Amino acid sequence: MDEGKEAVDKCTAFQCFGYELSSGASQYILSSGIWYEVSLDFLNKVNKTASKIPLPKTVLPAWNGVESEGQFNLRCGQMPGFLSFDAKNIMFGGGQSKFEFCDILHMKSKTLFFAKIPSKSSGMSHLVEQVRRTTELLFSSDGSYRKELTKVFKKYHQEAGTGWLSARPRHGDWNICLVSLGKPALKLPFFARCGLVKAYSDLREQGHDVSFLTV
Repeated sequence: MDEGKEAVDKCTAFQCFGYELSSGASQYILSSGIWYEVSLDFLNKVNKTASKIPLPKTVLPAWNGVESEGQFNLRCGQMPGFLSFDAKNIMFGGGQSKFEFCDILHMKSKTLFFAKIPSKSSGMSHLVEQVRRTTELLFSSDGSYRKELTKVFKKYHQEAGTGWLSARPRHGDWNICLVSLGKPALKLPFFARCGLVKAYSDLREQGHDVSFLTV
């Protein structure tokens, strides 16, 4: 419908459905009422890259399959050496703009963990977007974001040192770890796999140290 609530087009419910289907070695996508088969070369390329994303040096405990993302992040953040930043928003950029730094931080290994239950492709999309925002802001030549992040550290984790935030970190100084709760990379929905591989490739090209972990 347009702004005047007048119908401008109509379609069947079937045209609104989206679906992914794996059958043997083939991958199929239903979009706008049309089935597509993913090129085998492209599928193999995505799977090959996804399977080779390295593990982080420091790992997290296993997810119990029941906890929410918030509960899992909180439990991990209570372990020695780990800090939880889940839902600890940084107000930045004017207006109501707010950002999460990461979900879990391990200072000794300099690892930023970003965790998600990837029940559908949109979950991984949100995870990838959070990672992109953090890397763009944390490693920016403009130190405004790091100043606001310092305030969050002092509010929630006063014992943690913040001296490293006074200067721009170098790409590769920190490991950026994407964490999937319950599903390995090759079991993710196809579009989620594509998003993971694209983010990994882009960040690696920028000089970042990137890893992937299934718990």
